[in-house]
Amino acid sequence: MGAGAELTTIEAVLDEMTARWRRLHRAGDWRAVFAKTYLTTTEQILLATRRPGVFANPEWIVHLDCRFAQRYFDAFDSFERNAACPPPWRAAFDSAVRKQTFILQDALLGMNAHINYDLPHSLDETIPKGLRMEELEPYRLDNAALNTVLAESVGVVQAALADNYDIVLHLLNRGLGRRDEGFATTLVHAWRARAWGTFLILRSTGAVGEVHRFVEQSAADNAVLLLEVQRHFPSLHWPNRIFRRVVGSLGRPR
Repeated sequence: MGAGAELTTIEAVLDEMTARWRRLHRAGDWRAVFAKTYLTTTEQILLATRRPGVFANPEWIVHLDCRFAQRYFDAFDSFERNAACPPPWRAAFDSAVRKQTFILQDALLGMNAHINYDLPHSLDETIPKGLRMEELEPYRLDNAALNTVLAESVGVVQAALADNYDIVLHLLNRGLGRRDEGFATTLVHAWRARAWGTFLILRSTGAVGEVHRFVEQSAADNAVLLLEVQRHFPSLHWPNRIFRRVVGSLGRPR
């Protein structure tokens, strides 16, 4: 994506996501896991915007999706340049680059940074200022409809990660049925509900800087918790690293 280019359609977002994911995937970069997670999710959102009746204001959903994706691209590019990068994103990218993570951690660390840190600001950027609470209700309802789309996408995302990065996820899905998908759905719903609440706080307070710092610190604290498994089970580091290297090399194009 060229400097200063603004994405205005989900199709353009998907083109950019696909190009970025392919570069990471071919390089064996563990950041490809979240890139694939996000790409697959966005494909489902595009399909939903094309179905009549899913959203009352699909144009806003497109605008939100574009701004939301841009924050991820900007954080990634800042990390690559070793420039200022939001701490929740730095934790996600750094742990993946250092090859310290499990597959699900890569997905969850990216989701944490994007939902808990980026989403409140993306909502604030795309919903018109000065609206009364009753005027915000249509946006809340469309955001809730988007939550439903995301919940319905969990199985598709899990299959994409299993196909590309860890066949064990297929076995896990067979063994647990929909219980693992239920956990992911509950987590995403909880995080997105908190993001909407944080957006409302941003709109109702003059202390925007303080809220911004709280959002950033909260998401960074979540990342620390998601990485706790490395501290408690250090013996899993090298087996996991070897497994991911072998499985990843089988799935990458020659």
